[in-house]
Amino acid sequence: MRLYLLGHALILLGAWLMDVTSSMIPMALAASAALMLTLPLLRQLGARFVGKRK
Repeated sequence: MRLYLLGHALILLGAWLMDVTSSMIPMALAASAALMLTLPLLRQLGARFVGKRK
């Protein structure tokens, strides 16, 4: 869950940097990092869901 929240914090930081620098690159990097940091949470939730179905 910490990684998921870190991803959202990076999105906020990227949005702020995008406003300051007038560049789309910080937001693109932050969004990519957020997606990568969300993957472990999705894997854990998927494993929990599969475990309940058995």
